[in-house]
Amino acid sequence: MYKISVIVPVYNAEKYLEKCLDSLINQTLSEIEIILVNDGSKDNSQEIIEKYLSKYPEKIKSYIKENGGQASARNLGIKEATGDFIAFVDSDDWIELDMYEKLYNKANNDNLDIVCCNTYLVINGEKIKNEPVKLITDDITKKYILLESGPCNKIFKREIIQSNNIRFFENHIYEDLATIPTFALYTKKIAYIDSYLYNYLIREGSTMNQVIYNKKLEDIFDSMKELSDKFKENYIEELEYLYIEHLLHAASLRFLNYQEGKIQRNRINKIMKDRFPNWKYNKYFKQRDFKYRLMCKLLYKNGIGLKLYLKIKK
Repeated sequence: MYKISVIVPVYNAEKYLEKCLDSLINQTLSEIEIILVNDGSKDNSQEIIEKYLSKYPEKIKSYIKENGGQASARNLGIKEATGDFIAFVDSDDWIELDMYEKLYNKANNDNLDIVCCNTYLVINGEKIKNEPVKLITDDITKKYILLESGPCNKIFKREIIQSNNIRFFENHIYEDLATIPTFALYTKKIAYIDSYLYNYLIREGSTMNQVIYNKKLEDIFDSMKELSDKFKENYIEELEYLYIEHLLHAASLRFLNYQEGKIQRNRINKIMKDRFPNWKYNKYFKQRDFKYRLMCKLLYKNGIGLKLYLKIKK
C-alpha cells in the first residue's frame, strides 16, 4: 500500500523533467507512487517518462492523454491514485528529498488531513525563500483559506478528495485558486511544518509573465466565481479577502500592463463595488502594509495615480 500518490502533469517539460523525477524517485519516504500524466506533449517528454518507467516500474504509473490543460491531467491522476495521501508536483519543479517523509510523519502522528510546508522560488538559479504574508488569525482553517491557493506544497488525505468528489476546475489557468481553498470546507484537521521543501521554478514566458496580452488571464473571473459558488455563505470575510488579493490586487496589476486590460479592470472594480462594497474595512486587508493598501485603493480608482506611484517607487 502506498502512503502517498504524487501526481505530475507533464506538458513539453523535457528540459526540466529529469530533475523533477530524480527528486521524487529518491525520496526518503519509499512508499510512494508517481503518477505521470502526459498531457499531449509535443517534445521528448514521453521518451523521458518511458526511460524512468522501465527503471522504476514499481514506483511509476504513466498515462497519455490529449492536451486538455493541467487541471484535466491532475484530475486523471486523482482518479488513478491509490495512496493514503495525494500530492501534486509541477514537472518543471523539484522537491527536497525528505519532503514527503516530513509531511507524512506529521500527518500520521497528528491524525491530519492536510499538511503544508514552505516553498522556495527559484529565479535565475537562485533559491529565495517564499515568505508567506503575515495575517493574524488563531483559526488554522481560516489561515489555510487566506494563504493557500496552490497544491504543490501540501499532501491531502485521499479520502477527503474522493469522498467529496473534489476536482480541479478544468480549462482555466487559475484552476488552483478555484479549488485549493475549498478543502477547508471538508476538514479542520490542517497543519503546517516550518520547513522549506518545495522548489518552484519561475520561468520566463509563462502565462503570467508575457509581454503580449493573453486572453487566458480573463479566466480569473470564472475561477473566482467558481470559488465563491463553492463557499456559498461560509467564511465570507475570508472570501472577501481572497477577492481583494487575487482579483483587485493581483489581476488588476496584470491587466494594467495592457491596453486590452482596461475593460477588465473596470470589470473588477464593478465586481468589488457590487459584491464587497466595504472591502476596505476587511480585517485581513487592514493588516497588510501601507503600500499594499494604497495600491489596492489606487487600483480601485481604475489606476488613477498608480502609474505615477509605481514610477516613484522604482
